[in-house]
Amino acid sequence: MWQKAHPIWLRIGIVKSWFSERHSKGKQQNADFFVEDIKLRDFIEEFYPRSGISRVVIRKTNKEGEIIIFASKVWVIMGKDGTKIQELEDKIAKKFGKTFKISIKAIKVPELSAKIMAEHIATQLEGRMPFRKIAKQVLGQVMDKGAVGIKIKVGGRLWGVDIARKETFNQGRVPLQTLRADIDYCSLQAHTKYGVLGVKVWIAKWEIFAKKS
Repeated sequence: MWQKAHPIWLRIGIVKSWFSERHSKGKQQNADFFVEDIKLRDFIEEFYPRSGISRVVIRKTNKEGEIIIFASKVWVIMGKDGTKIQELEDKIAKKFGKTFKISIKAIKVPELSAKIMAEHIATQLEGRMPFRKIAKQVLGQVMDKGAVGIKIKVGGRLWGVDIARKETFNQGRVPLQTLRADIDYCSLQAHTKYGVLGVKVWIAKWEIFAKKS
């Protein structure tokens, strides 16, 4: 069987930075922080289901922390007069016993975010839209915004057939083995009438080169 590496984690420290920054004391505390980060991200995803969140960056110490949410729909995340942010801060403090300051940063080009486009595809699939039509629309939208390439893979009981299969759609080039290539990736599920469909999206933005001294 093939051994496949995660496109984002493979490039951590090369062209991408960590999504979690923490100051811990000892291996056990670092492990506890790691589990807490996963629970925090799951809690935020449940609080904002498919709300155009691209990524969540967590910075924390023993007693407090900061959460930065990168999103395309800032008004949805903020709520009226920032009420949803305050509600989220209160719920996190009650659940995790820590005070987290939450800030929102807007994404200028949401079409270049793999997570946002994967959520769009999953929402359309759940609305019984044809998967080939959705994939071709997304390919055009992403390439029009200046991407180098995009790959979409949809798997499951497509069209409600009895035998599950996979369909792959490509446009441009997605160099997964080039470490200097800035590639965004997301994998999630679409819950349809016929079952669960898997959606994977790779978006190659550009290549990052070190500055010459």
